[in-house]
Amino acid sequence: MTEKPQPPPRRSFAELARTFPTVAALRRYFASRADPLTQLFLLLPLFVTYHVGVVSQVEVGPDGRYQWVGNGVDFLTGTALHLAKGNVVTYLLGAVTVTVALLGLILWARRDQRLHPKLFAPLILESAVYALLTAGAIGGIVDAAGLGVLDGGSLFTQVISSCGAGLHEELVFRLCLFHGGSYLLAKRMRRPWTAWVLVGAATSLLFSAMHYVGPLADRFTASSFAFRLLLGVVFAVIYRGRGLAVAAWTHTLYDILYFALRRL
Repeated sequence: MTEKPQPPPRRSFAELARTFPTVAALRRYFASRADPLTQLFLLLPLFVTYHVGVVSQVEVGPDGRYQWVGNGVDFLTGTALHLAKGNVVTYLLGAVTVTVALLGLILWARRDQRLHPKLFAPLILESAVYALLTAGAIGGIVDAAGLGVLDGGSLFTQVISSCGAGLHEELVFRLCLFHGGSYLLAKRMRRPWTAWVLVGAATSLLFSAMHYVGPLADRFTASSFAFRLLLGVVFAVIYRGRGLAVAAWTHTLYDILYFALRRL
């Protein structure tokens, strides 16, 4: 009579971590969350890329207004262009000055701790994974429901626009409205998580609706509204779990991936 093979014994997390050091490293990585100053440091490349792109794309329209690759919540670029009287060199110098000033303030405030470019590697990798997962999940819903979203312009223009959207829209909708609104509402509710859910839903609706107002408005369709509503929910969840920098980079990489795939 032969004995039945016994299943291998279960191994504890500590044993797995010793065998596969990356397991422990990943656990530490996801258990941590960057502080606000580090988050700001990690957003600087988006700021620089977007504003350099603005310089390369700015032009004066028939009505005398400056036009550039932007998004509906970029409230500063138009004002800055008018203050610079349309001079892109002046505008670029202003953007560089702001960038250097922000970096200097961050480094001064974090003078006892090191901010190193290597911080970007895990950030970009994590954000890219979320962008791919978002594209797969929402892409499946879009295909199943027959949704469609309009787009246009060159790929370079869309990359610039994606950087601006990831930066400005996450600052406005996730940091200011979602986080700020949830924080204030949670103080008045017995279950604080309910506030995050309610405000998350409201800001996702507002995020989608914003794309249909203002000078950069898209043509409204129920399908594109639903599409953007789903994206707003995803970005709110990522922001709540992983912070502003990851949400902004995920948003940016998702938009770039979306535009690139539509060209295949």
